Amino acid sequence: MLKKLGRNDPCHCGSGNKYKRCCLDKDEAGKVTRITPNNPGTAQARISFEQLIKEELIWANSLYQLIAGHLVNQMSGKYPDIEVVAAVRLWNEFSGMEMPVIKKAGVFPAAVEYCICQFYGHSVTQASLAEKYGISAGSISQRVQHIMTFIEQHGPPAERENGTPITVPAASGSRMNMERKIQQIAELMQTHQFSSIEEANAFIQQIDLGTNQGSRKRARSKKEQAQELLYNAWDEPNAGKRAQMAKDALLLYPDSADAYNILAESGASSMKEMAYYYKQGMLAGERDLGEEFFRENKGHFWGFTPSRPFMRAKKGYAEACFELKNIPEAIRHYKELLELNPMDNQGVRELLLIAHLETEDWRSGARLIEAYSEDGTACFNYDRILIEYGLHGVTLKLSRLLKEAAKQNPHVPKFLLGKKRIPRQMPDYIGFGDEQEAIVYAQTHNHIWQSKPELLRWLGSNV
Repeated sequence: MLKKLGRNDPCHCGSGNKYKRCCLDKDEAGKVTRITPNNPGTAQARISFEQLIKEELIWANSLYQLIAGHLVNQMSGKYPDIEVVAAVRLWNEFSGMEMPVIKKAGVFPAAVEYCICQFYGHSVTQASLAEKYGISAGSISQRVQHIMTFIEQHGPPAERENGTPITVPAASGSRMNMERKIQQIAELMQTHQFSSIEEANAFIQQIDLGTNQGSRKRARSKKEQAQELLYNAWDEPNAGKRAQMAKDALLLYPDSADAYNILAESGASSMKEMAYYYKQGMLAGERDLGEEFFRENKGHFWGFTPSRPFMRAKKGYAEACFELKNIPEAIRHYKELLELNPMDNQGVRELLLIAHLETEDWRSGARLIEAYSEDGTACFNYDRILIEYGLHGVTLKLSRLLKEAAKQNPHVPKFLLGKKRIPRQMPDYIGFGDEQEAIVYAQTHNHIWQSKPELLRWLGSNV
C-alpha cells in the first residue's frame, strides 16, 4: 500500500534527513508529489543505502567505497536506517579528508560503528565489535581516537530534534563537492596571514562557503573562473549543456584539463575520440601545472587539488588505451600515476594489476601486490593465486592463498567455475566480501582464468 510522503518521513533521496529538511521545498516548487510504501522494508532501505554510497557520495578511492558497503552490511538491520546513514556519511567525510591507510578491512568499520553507538546512546564494547569484525580490540581503540578527534574538529555526525536522530547535512550529491570546498578554502587562506595553526583552524571553522566570501577579497582569475564553471558542469544533467560549458571554460582558460575530461565523457562518439580528449586534457594539465610542480609534489599529487583535473585526464587516457588494446601505453601511465600518488586515491592499482595479468607479466604483478600488501579486496586476493600459478604452476602455496581469498570472499569460485552465471551488467552496489564484489571480479577476470584450464581444474577440486 502506498501513501503520500510525509513532511517528517525520511527523505526519498536517501540523505537520512527528514523530507521537510531536504527535498520538500524543491518538490513543492516543481509541483511534485512523492509517494512511499506504508511499511518500507529492508529492500527499500537497501536501495537508499546503495544510492547514498554509489550515487550521492564521492569517494577518494574505490577501497573506501568498498568499506562503506562492508559497514552497511554489518550495521543494517541492527540499527535504525538513519543511524546507518550517519555512519556511512561519517566514514565518507573522515576517509575523504584524512585518507587513512587500510591494512585490514574490518578495523575502520568497527571504529565507525563504535563512534556512532556513542552518539546514539547504544551500549556496545570495543571487545564485542572486535569479535564481530574479526579483529583485535587494540586495533579499534587507536582508530576510534582518530575518528573522535576528527569529529571534534569538524562536528558530530548527528544531532537530535524532538528525540529523533537527524544527520547533519553533509556533502551534496555534487561529484566534486569536497574538492570544490577544499579549493575555495585554499583561495580564502591566500588572502589572510595567520600567526598559528590554531588561528588558521578557527578561521576555517567560521567560513561560510555558500556566501563565496573570497570573491569580495579579490578578482578571480580566468583560470579560477573556468574551474568554477567546470565544477558546475560536472553536475549538469544534460550532456549537451555539459559539453558546451566545457567549451566555454576552454575559452576562458585553454589549459583547463577538466574541460577535456568532460568532453571525453559527454562529447566523444567513440573510444578513439575519448582517448583523444583525455590526452589533450593530460597535456593541458601538464602545461598548467608546470615542470617545477611535478618535481616538488611527486609522491603527494592528489593532496593538492589543482593536480586532480590532470590526474583524472591521465587515468582516463590510460583506461582508453587499455580498451583500445594499447596495453603497454596504459601500463606506462598507470605506473606514472602511482609514482605521482602512491596512496592511490583513484584506485589505479587494480587497473594496473589487470594490465599485468593481461600481458602475463607475473613478476610485475607480484611486485605491485607486494607494494600494496594491505589491499584485502577480492581482486588482489584472487589475483595472488593467478600470479603464483603464472610464476610457479600448481604449488602448495596455492592452497593457502585460496583459503585466504575464500575467507575474504567465498562467492568468487562459483562464478569462475560456471556454477553460477556471471551477469552481463555491473552491479549498482558492491560490498566488501559480498556476491556483488565477486560478480565484478568475475566480469573483469573470468577470461584470464578460462585461459588457464589446469588452474581451473585445481580450483574446482579445492573448493
